[in-house]
Amino acid sequence: MTASLAALPTVFSIGLQRQLAYRWNYLLRALFSAMPLLVSWVFWKAVFQGKETVGSYTLAGLLTYYAVLLVVEAVSSPADDDFQISREIREGMLNSILLRPLPYGLYRGALFLAGRCAYLTAAVLPVALCFFLLSRAVPLELHSLDWIHGIPALIGSALLQFSLTLCLSLVSFWLLDISALIFLVYSLEFLAGGHVFPLDLLPAPLFTAARILPFAYEYWFPAASLCGTIPREAWMAGLGMQFGWAGFFLLLAAFLWKAGLRKYTAAGG
Repeated sequence: MTASLAALPTVFSIGLQRQLAYRWNYLLRALFSAMPLLVSWVFWKAVFQGKETVGSYTLAGLLTYYAVLLVVEAVSSPADDDFQISREIREGMLNSILLRPLPYGLYRGALFLAGRCAYLTAAVLPVALCFFLLSRAVPLELHSLDWIHGIPALIGSALLQFSLTLCLSLVSFWLLDISALIFLVYSLEFLAGGHVFPLDLLPAPLFTAARILPFAYEYWFPAASLCGTIPREAWMAGLGMQFGWAGFFLLLAAFLWKAGLRKYTAAGG
């Protein structure tokens, strides 16, 4: 274990250097990330025509939610980690990794963290500038963000998304192509994770059902925590659900890894 932990900074450094090779891709992605916010502004401005609030949201509060959602996605969403893991399994690239004194989950976790840091390094200034300029035209309430409740929820979101991605990717031990499975889960994340609209705008029974699923704690929960729209008791319960789902997927990933290695065969590499 000591040797494993000592190797993590090196893995992180290598992953960071590799990811920074795509800094221009990150920069362009960050610049164009404001486009969905502009579309949301046009759509919700029409919805709010003649209304002060929709549900518990004002127009400024709703647009702030969408702006924060872009930050949550940048901080916690995997890039192409799922396809990288699948390729390592499918093409026999695990051979060299299995010889290292480092658990595969920690190895991939260090690379995931490196990818998120690389994106933030390349994108933080253009995103901040973009949001500053947008705030001149679009009513945003970024000055009132609740970082005390938001940061733990962001950390939980990153852990949850990494653990879920790891589970999906390890199915490659049994399936030749997992792209259909990944895109199915992405679609569920988009619909049930709060991308289309804040989940608390749903009718009460549907909102209760959505909070049982893990997808709500990937995007809606950290975004709403940052916006300060969740009462403290509900935030504590949500944080427990978030880390509970993350722990479940990590245990499931450990089981899939051990079961998959019994099926794994590769020559060369």
